[in-house]
Amino acid sequence: MSLFDKNRSRKKAVERVDINKRFNLLGRVGQGSMSKVWKAEDVMAHRKVAIKVLDKEKTRRFEARFDGLNKPSEGDIALALRHPYIVVTHEVGLTTDDEVFLVMDYVDGSGLALLVDLQGEQMQRHRLRYMIQIGEALIYFHQQGWIHRDLCPRNILVDNDNDIKLIDFGLVVPDKPEFRKPGNRTGTANYLAPELILRRETDQRLDVFAYAVTCFEMYSKRHPWEAAMTLDAVVQHINQPPIELTELVPKIDSRISEVIMKGLERDANDRWQTIAEMVDEFRKAEKRLVKLSKKVLAASRKTGRKRATS
Repeated sequence: MSLFDKNRSRKKAVERVDINKRFNLLGRVGQGSMSKVWKAEDVMAHRKVAIKVLDKEKTRRFEARFDGLNKPSEGDIALALRHPYIVVTHEVGLTTDDEVFLVMDYVDGSGLALLVDLQGEQMQRHRLRYMIQIGEALIYFHQQGWIHRDLCPRNILVDNDNDIKLIDFGLVVPDKPEFRKPGNRTGTANYLAPELILRRETDQRLDVFAYAVTCFEMYSKRHPWEAAMTLDAVVQHINQPPIELTELVPKIDSRISEVIMKGLERDANDRWQTIAEMVDEFRKAEKRLVKLSKKVLAASRKTGRKRATS
């Protein structure tokens, strides 16, 4: 029985917790559209954690869109996820102010959004690795029967071992017919697939589109279209083709560019149909580029030895 089905028949009772007593709040580390996040010490478990507190009014308004559908909560979903590239959620509860809180692993590292903006050596060296890891997290996520609906660099961290961690599940819905119906246009504007903006039926290919936008941005530091802050602005450009990635990054591997651009197709039927297809192509590209790099290095060393003996 899936988490979604279990949720239809029972609701887990939670005990209200004074988080200021239970945790030593060390400082704010982030804020989403519906939450605030603190770095904290769990006094009971003696470990460093991240505490996410959901805004109860904003959460209530979002959940009201699915009234009568018994949609699992963000906490229910997060607790069930166990994957190397998804942050671990240990506990979900209610504060004394009736706000839902999540206790998660604290991730030492950087936000992917910052690395995209800096485009420094770390991004240059590891971005294909990051892209594959993000894809592997999404493959698992889809296999568990979910649609993420808000994949973007802001919701991805990179730890000190250069492994990514997917961190936010506030807009997740089950991959079921009643949740794929037109009308729910939530998400981050620049990553929304055309079918969602046009209020058409949706599915997991929403995440294929957002994944492709994220990959595009990791190479080019910009979106495939002019950045838009509102849905109205996004509607204005969805009928225009995206900028070719090779125009912005002439030295990009041509196959990697092709894979990303196919993920940006306006018609979902013309896109990659699964994240797994994209990840498979990225893995092939990675192997080919590693092999090419070794050949170039070997040739360079051989040339160096010849010069040394001449």
